[in-house]
Amino acid sequence: MKNYKKILLIPIAIFIISIIVLSVQYGTTGSFIEKDVSLKGGVSATIYTSQEINIDQIEQDFLNQNPGTEISIRELSTFGTKQSNGIIIETDASLEQANFFIEENFPSADTSIQETGEGLGDSFFKEMITAIIFAFILMGIVVFITFRKLIPSLAVIFSALLDIIATLAIINILGVKLSTAGIAAFLMIIGYSIDTDIMLTTKVLKRKAGTLWERTVRAFKTGMTMTLTTMAALFVAFLVTNSIILKQMFGIILIALVIDIISTWFMNTGLLIWYMKKNETDN
Repeated sequence: MKNYKKILLIPIAIFIISIIVLSVQYGTTGSFIEKDVSLKGGVSATIYTSQEINIDQIEQDFLNQNPGTEISIRELSTFGTKQSNGIIIETDASLEQANFFIEENFPSADTSIQETGEGLGDSFFKEMITAIIFAFILMGIVVFITFRKLIPSLAVIFSALLDIIATLAIINILGVKLSTAGIAAFLMIIGYSIDTDIMLTTKVLKRKAGTLWERTVRAFKTGMTMTLTTMAALFVAFLVTNSIILKQMFGIILIALVIDIISTWFMNTGLLIWYMKKNETDN
């Protein structure tokens, strides 16, 4: 309650660092995020095999056979034993090149191959970004209608914005290639983000029982219970699933929830306390 202005420096610093990371990424690659083949086009092959696999050797063999192409290989493993049961190959090579290589190196393996055209991937990416922007705008409208006060409403919107930007920066640092499932995860982040923010703002702004500090503490207990139980469920799901798509979704949402703790309880709470104290002084 005494240092709420100083605490605001933490989310501000995270926001500035995130913008720098995304700017460097854009300046280097021409895109704010690293996209996988489902968004930029290419071939994705899932190969299930029990044979011992040297990923570095496979990658080198593929590049030698198909010079000028890019390839990314991830290992599939069984939950619990961590025993390898195959690999996922993603490349911008043609379907014919990928097929020839797989048939030559894994003739008896169970294989699933999917091709995404460059135009289709780019179109889908733009449509999903448009969907996120519209979702964000509609969320802002709902928040303004609910509270009808500029500063508390902006605090909720800024909190959601920080969650998205900081999460984008972190997955860039981790080298995650965003898929269509990852874009869907960012749509879910908007919902997760404003959930605790609206609860906090409602308890602090609209409820009159107790002091400002008591209302804030009650909101914190409820909000952290909501966030931690969600994180626990997602963490278990992340460990259990063998699906790369689900792992990316759960991982992105988990990162966003950690950021949301900071954006809600450092930034949004600080702004609300500042707003309430200013109103009390003015009155």
